[in-house]
Amino acid sequence: MDTDVASLFWFAVPGILVPGVLLVLAFRSPTWKQMTRWATQAQVTITTHNDDMIRDRLGRARRYRSLVSLPFWWIFALPTILTKPLPGWIDGAAWIPLTGYMLGSMLAAVSQPEKPGNVRAAELSPRLPSRYAQPRARLAPWLVLSTAIILFGLAKAFPPMYALSVRAQVPQLLAAVVVAALAEVALRVIGRQPQMTGSATRRAADDALRSTGATAAVASAIMMSLITLGSAIRVSLGSGQRAWVGLPAMVIVGGLTYIVFAAIITQQPWAPTWRRPLQLAPKTHPDPTTKSVGA
Repeated sequence: MDTDVASLFWFAVPGILVPGVLLVLAFRSPTWKQMTRWATQAQVTITTHNDDMIRDRLGRARRYRSLVSLPFWWIFALPTILTKPLPGWIDGAAWIPLTGYMLGSMLAAVSQPEKPGNVRAAELSPRLPSRYAQPRARLAPWLVLSTAIILFGLAKAFPPMYALSVRAQVPQLLAAVVVAALAEVALRVIGRQPQMTGSATRRAADDALRSTGATAAVASAIMMSLITLGSAIRVSLGSGQRAWVGLPAMVIVGGLTYIVFAAIITQQPWAPTWRRPLQLAPKTHPDPTTKSVGA
């Protein structure tokens, strides 16, 4: 391992600093402000019947994302420790820890530690993936990946060890395909999970939390496909494609990637506002334990 300032910096940030921050965040429960922001966006009323469930499941998503991505950050820091040449796909590959982050997000979405209650008290209408994610959102990562594959096919051949070679991008492309496929599996698992029972506000919160998990799964697939598309554009630029086309495309793809990543971090419940307005509280008999969230 080199001991110059630059090498120490690139080892300390992904190998020590980022994992340390993730480890701290993994065991911090969501604050009341974060919960009320989520409840307002999801059109959910926080009550004494559902606040524990909301806090636990929002916190669990953060915990799973952080813990699953830890070993992937150490893989990202590996090139700064080893002195021998490494394959181009692992050298400076920021997509590796982000893949772990996305996998942790989907794992949290499909896990359900709570036991379902009396089925007769639950809503018995079938839950399909379309309830939580629109077909066009589920199709988006596959369209983006198809575009990336076309760009890879049009690129010039580089030496395999070269970071811009098409062969060096194959692991990233395969990882994006796996994440997109797992997102579809996650949507089906979320829909088939038994519904929680109890008060109307608890059932409504459970449905919105499922929607949040489904959103994270679909957004993870979209994000990984956008990162792969960004790599394909970079390879195309290295192959001599016109910069006036490639550079604006990279800026647009980078901006979209940031927007999707921010939606995952802030746990946006997109799906309830996509398909239908949810009736999240009784119309005639309000829950007397309701806490105001400013919605």
